[in-house]
Amino acid sequence: MRSLNLDQLRAFVEVVARGSFTAAAKELNLTQPAVTHQVQELERRFRVTLVERFGKRAYLTQAGEKLIVHARQLLEDDARAQMEMRKLNDGWLGRVRVGTSATVLMYALPPILRRLKTAHPQLEISLKTLLTATTLEMLKTNALDLGLCALPVEDPAFEVTSLFEDELVAILPAEMTKIPKKVTPAFLSRCPLILVNEGSALRRTVGEWLAHAGPPPKPLMEFDNVEPIKSVVAVGLGCSVVPRMCLGGGHVATARTLVRPLSPSVGRQVGVIRLRGKRSTEGIDLAWAALLTLQRR
Repeated sequence: MRSLNLDQLRAFVEVVARGSFTAAAKELNLTQPAVTHQVQELERRFRVTLVERFGKRAYLTQAGEKLIVHARQLLEDDARAQMEMRKLNDGWLGRVRVGTSATVLMYALPPILRRLKTAHPQLEISLKTLLTATTLEMLKTNALDLGLCALPVEDPAFEVTSLFEDELVAILPAEMTKIPKKVTPAFLSRCPLILVNEGSALRRTVGEWLAHAGPPPKPLMEFDNVEPIKSVVAVGLGCSVVPRMCLGGGHVATARTLVRPLSPSVGRQVGVIRLRGKRSTEGIDLAWAALLTLQRR
């Protein structure tokens, strides 16, 4: 029997991870027929059907579910072998893939990344801005190595270390009058609200806080992250609740907003997460140690 072809396994894994041959082809920088051919060759080799198509989506068969575990392991071993050889050749420390929120990436990570790259220039760092749920899913499929996520994360599949708590505050237009010293759910529920999209951990936390005054009202506008929210509030279109972290740095929009603490107070806990039992690398260990310095914020 012929030896396994890693390119075929990589095509198979990408089709499963992205749910379609077209998306896998785009990720691999190949044509869709080329990816289809690689998966078909793998099926002919084992004489089983690995992937079935329903509409535009691709789904694993029972045989595919068995093979995908081994395929991911073999590709991980291949990457590890290449990393070890590159380390001997040019001092490369490997790649670490980190999923995080846009706010943490913009306001907490830059000094960490700067120190890490200064100390270890051969370390390759890949960052993705994602919702917590997406980060957890990608950690489980080995598409990420580490995640910076809102807590709690109670899935026993993950190793979780708490880093810091970021206070949530209300932001309101500067020209708004009769604002209490501390903003309550009842007060904010009467204002036009600008919030992050449903599905985010921040939106769930804000919704739970607003629920102290009854069913949370429907927001006037929704955005993927807090950056456009600050600008919309600054021009007087509504009010919001955001992490205090995002109000630093002299942002133009924050100069035209009022900031008030919440009553009852509420914050979001942020932690670093990795898949329990995942084999580590020198690069991942270096990034993990660097992220732990956020505990001293």
